[in-house]
Amino acid sequence: MSTMTRQVVYVVPDVSEPSGGVRAMYRHAELAARTGFDAKVWHLAEGFDAGWFSSPAPVISGETCELGPDDVLVVPEVMVLDGFDPAPGVRKVVFNQNHYYTFDNFSGTDYPAWKPAPHVWAGSRTSVDVLGAMHPKLKVHLVPYVIDTELYRFSEERKRKVVLLPRKRPREAAVLCALFKNDKRFANVEVVSLDGVSEQKVADELADASVFIALGRDEGFGLPVAEALAAGCVVIGYPAGGGAELFEAPGTHAVDDADVLTIVEKTAAVLAEEPSVEERRTYRAWVQERYTEDSLVEHLKAAITASGRSRSKGGTARHPLSQVVSQADPVADQLERSLKFAEEQQAARERAESVATGLEEALGKALAELEEARRREYVVAQELHDLKNEYRELAKAAERLTALDEATTLLAEYARDNDRLNRRLDEEIRQHLHWRTTLQDRIDDLERSTSWRVTAPLRKATGALKGGKNA
Repeated sequence: MSTMTRQVVYVVPDVSEPSGGVRAMYRHAELAARTGFDAKVWHLAEGFDAGWFSSPAPVISGETCELGPDDVLVVPEVMVLDGFDPAPGVRKVVFNQNHYYTFDNFSGTDYPAWKPAPHVWAGSRTSVDVLGAMHPKLKVHLVPYVIDTELYRFSEERKRKVVLLPRKRPREAAVLCALFKNDKRFANVEVVSLDGVSEQKVADELADASVFIALGRDEGFGLPVAEALAAGCVVIGYPAGGGAELFEAPGTHAVDDADVLTIVEKTAAVLAEEPSVEERRTYRAWVQERYTEDSLVEHLKAAITASGRSRSKGGTARHPLSQVVSQADPVADQLERSLKFAEEQQAARERAESVATGLEEALGKALAELEEARRREYVVAQELHDLKNEYRELAKAAERLTALDEATTLLAEYARDNDRLNRRLDEEIRQHLHWRTTLQDRIDDLERSTSWRVTAPLRKATGALKGGKNA
């Protein structure tokens, strides 16, 4: 059988709940069919219709499907079951859109224990790296997603609107909605929470929204983030694993897991200073350059060709859901059992999400304790800073005291010297007074003496001769 007529059959679960993984498999089938492969989607229940999107991809149904030696069966990672090879002897591919779901229904050691060994397709660089390391014996190929930029259209007119999808984190979404409601900065902001709605409804809401809140958890890629960027929305939230490559785009703001307050703050900042139309166009252009139909077709052709190199003899394929559905059951019962299986899968994921929520709460508590520790550390650092300032002031005061002490010492020495000088001066004064008193006493004694009185006329005459006055 030539390459251009090779069958490529995509096994898809009968799940009516909106799922990016189901939509991606339909889109693969659409593009593979347009490029010449005989591509189709395979549901178990007759007439099954997902309902939330439309697709021109051919659809077959039933428990079994005959495949030739050149055909390829593509099975999603969630339908790899313990002890069950869906098509022994047939070329097979595990289309792993989320590496976190790899072991949802498989607990063996030799994954996936099929003959021949399958190739693995992955939709993100992160998934390729993880799956390559996890399955070193299997060939892993990148088969990127394509974003429908006609559906996720761009509008120059933007509302003050925030859109979020609560399916992966319903509790966190409820907390965020309450935070937005109670924050005055969002008084005139429309917050839209979309759950269980059609693809068209999501596209319509994103077309004129300002911000998309990414609430992914354990993501293989994160299609809603890429779709929001294509619509020109600023994206704030969690890369959640495989979505890391999308947060390399302009207009994205990655937030630490479960940090709802930072999401609120970043959203308020964006709404306070809205990006220009030109900036928003760069978000869309970034997606258009990377996630195009041409890119998917190129990688898809290469991946299908590579899977065709393994030996195959063809054979009968059995739909994995047939393991939980009896062939004798009427179509309605088959559909009911299929839906029950899907519900069980959903319940298993919800249990996993519940565990993750518990871990998230524990992480939140730990982050709160860390924040409190950081706050205490800041307080202590501030107190230490204040103490350092006080120490510097005290050091300056001590320097001034030292200078004062030195001045006091000098003054004391001066006082001692002054005291000595004062004592000497007092002594000199006393001696002077003593001498003066003694001299006056002698003068008085002289004046009272007989010789003084006898010589008085002589002194008078001598004074007259000198032109002086008589003393």
